[in-house]
Amino acid sequence: MSILQGLQAWEYKLPAGFTVRGLHSIPSGKPVIHFIHGNGFSGLTFEVLLSYLIDDYDLFISDGQGHGDSDPGEKYPGWNKSAGNFARVWRHFSPMFGDVPKIAMGHSYGAVMSTLMISKDQNMFDVGILLDPVYSSPNVAKTMSFMAAVGLSKRVMPLAKQAKVRTERWESETLAWDYFHQRGIFKGWKDECLQAYLSHALSKEEDGALQLKCPGRIESAVFSGYVSRLWPAIQGVKRPMTMLYGDKTYGFIHKAIPKLRKKNDQYDFIEMPGGHCFMQENPALTAEKIKQVLTLKLDEV
Repeated sequence: MSILQGLQAWEYKLPAGFTVRGLHSIPSGKPVIHFIHGNGFSGLTFEVLLSYLIDDYDLFISDGQGHGDSDPGEKYPGWNKSAGNFARVWRHFSPMFGDVPKIAMGHSYGAVMSTLMISKDQNMFDVGILLDPVYSSPNVAKTMSFMAAVGLSKRVMPLAKQAKVRTERWESETLAWDYFHQRGIFKGWKDECLQAYLSHALSKEEDGALQLKCPGRIESAVFSGYVSRLWPAIQGVKRPMTMLYGDKTYGFIHKAIPKLRKKNDQYDFIEMPGGHCFMQENPALTAEKIKQVLTLKLDEV
């Protein structure tokens, strides 16, 4: 199941002065998937899902600021500038893969980052695979942007407040496992997917304790921010986009789908069994659906 032996580490120093990191497979001439994780996770949190894809696709796993092994930096710059950072890194490294189909894929926050990257530069990717993107309706998006601008979202958003005060350290892996197993966002996860989270989104200290890699201040800042001009960006996408979403995911994601159908006919939709992290509940099924979609879409580009 582990894909680590087939991956090489990369790092890139951003103009803001901190370094972001990730992993990539050795370019082989196969189509390449650029993958971005959800907030609070890391790329290899999704190791099980990616292990089902690596035989057919090259991988470029990009860990965002403060996630995985990337530096936290002094301040989170917001969603739009973060998307620009992901794009800067990808422009630097993508030539190594040559003239192969390039696929943007991300979960939740990472799916929104992928959307912004494609909208800004239509030549960056050929296809988008969005796993439960946290798209909200246009009215909610405008409200969120206003709240972020005036600094209210940190005070009223439950996820942002929870991230600020969450437990960040456990004395042993057993205690960490018991803390997360089948609870909260991790409910329904396959055990091997939770193990990937413990192995890659937490660091082990010399005394055996585990510490979250993503600082609470970064996770909270992501939750309390939002995208400026989200829907114009969505409307501007001119590449084929497939959105896979959980049948039990957040209500606001379901409510956004009719708007998406009207705003951009490049989007199509696949409902998956599970919640916001359905790909951690059913990684094999999710990978199968992704392969089916890409077989069709890449034949068209």
